[in-house]
Amino acid sequence: MKIDTNITNKFFSRFDEARGIALHKKEILKKRKNKSLSYSQRKLMGFIVLFGFSFIFMALANFHWLFLKLSFAMYILANVYIIHALVTVVTIYNFRFRQDFKSEILLDKNGITDESYYGIKMIFKWDKVLGIVIGKYTVTIITDSPCYFYFDISKKDEVLKAINKYADKKLIIE
Repeated sequence: MKIDTNITNKFFSRFDEARGIALHKKEILKKRKNKSLSYSQRKLMGFIVLFGFSFIFMALANFHWLFLKLSFAMYILANVYIIHALVTVVTIYNFRFRQDFKSEILLDKNGITDESYYGIKMIFKWDKVLGIVIGKYTVTIITDSPCYFYFDISKKDEVLKAINKYADKKLIIE
């Protein structure tokens, strides 16, 4: 069953949720529940923690001058951290923009076949699929590799129909 993906509308929310699921896949698979932070929430939380340490070290600088250096280093690290996250989002956005935000993925008895990445044909057998996570905005397929696939939630019925036909229903996590 071929499923066309088009994430022209609301790209960021779709990417944000799917990336968050992919980054938290161990926790999601262990608990069998989709209770995870989105990509932007995770990065923002890390930024706040690093920035908070910068302020703490600034306050401790009254006791020893080395804390001032630590404060400055944490400030720089926090900014590099958030800039890296923004560059990642912009890079992925530009890649998807060049594809017109569209791709076609085949779900069949052989597994998942995708040719959207520079025309490279990737086939993931069903035993490589660890879970199909139903989120608020996306249906995300996580694998035992760094690759993951996501579809707009409007494709939920099509994906579930293919899963019911070709794979184990135990893979579905809501």
